[in-house]
Amino acid sequence: MPKHLLLAAMLAGSLFPASSAVAQSTAAAPIFRFEADGFWLNLHHFLYVLSRAQAGMPDARRSAVVRAPADQEEGLKTLSEPDRQIWAEAVSFYAQGPGKQDMVFDQPLIAVTHAMRVPPDTAAKALNVDPALRATLERAAPIYRRVWWPRHQQANHDRVRDYARLLEQHGDKMRAYVTRAYQVSWPTEGFQINVSGYTNWAGAYSTAGDLIVVASLDPDMTGSLGLESMFHEGLHRFDDAMMARLLRLSKEHQTPAPRQGIIHALIWYTGAEAVRSVIPDHIGYAERLFMWRQKELGSFKAGLDAHWKPYLDGTGTLDAALVGLLKS
Repeated sequence: MPKHLLLAAMLAGSLFPASSAVAQSTAAAPIFRFEADGFWLNLHHFLYVLSRAQAGMPDARRSAVVRAPADQEEGLKTLSEPDRQIWAEAVSFYAQGPGKQDMVFDQPLIAVTHAMRVPPDTAAKALNVDPALRATLERAAPIYRRVWWPRHQQANHDRVRDYARLLEQHGDKMRAYVTRAYQVSWPTEGFQINVSGYTNWAGAYSTAGDLIVVASLDPDMTGSLGLESMFHEGLHRFDDAMMARLLRLSKEHQTPAPRQGIIHALIWYTGAEAVRSVIPDHIGYAERLFMWRQKELGSFKAGLDAHWKPYLDGTGTLDAALVGLLKS
């Protein structure tokens, strides 16, 4: 069995021990599956965040990626001058192309990232990407594999073990909380999370095509924040269904149309409350970063407090809570 599939199988067994009929039933429906050995995906993200730092992008100062240049410098000390030149050319290639795009919103880069989700032993020539990008990755790959990949891969596995413990302790209750709140069914195969040393400025993101990526070297992706981040990205898989419901309710009740940002506001709020239901002293990601004070997200806070929080606590219906939020 390939190593990356073996890891998923081992995690499924460790998270859901088949000691009873109930446990066996749960084992067939994992909450998340993890891919920690995605070599090309990790190389792709490392070059991406380094290129944005080289270009002086403002998001390069965010905590999830700010350490990447120092990580690079430590590795460069061990390289010969020819290898240093090859690596510098790879970072510059990204800075002039993929690094100018957004991991979440720019479709060409999303397509490239999906193309990196291949087995670890895939040869560069098999990557379904632009030839110039493929050639760049092929030259950089031996250097990355030798210098940075062992530590990044170990961090990935360490992070997956941490997440496995969190999910073993809290996963079933968290899944029950968010599916009740959204009135949806979690997929029986769970959601796959691709673990990468670096991802983007946010430390975790999801895009179309069921892609979820979480950074193993981001200190904010640990503990209860890591638990919130996993379910935050999982909830994004229901964005279309939630927006369809909001649009229907808006029409039926003649409320203002759903404003931009309402879906994300619901997820930030619900994810934090879900974690608090199992870890009472949890401080949500949006609270820690004072995101509710920002103009766009903060404009939803009063409505969420007045209508969504009571619903999460068991009062009223989903539709009534959403209509109240729309009216507010």
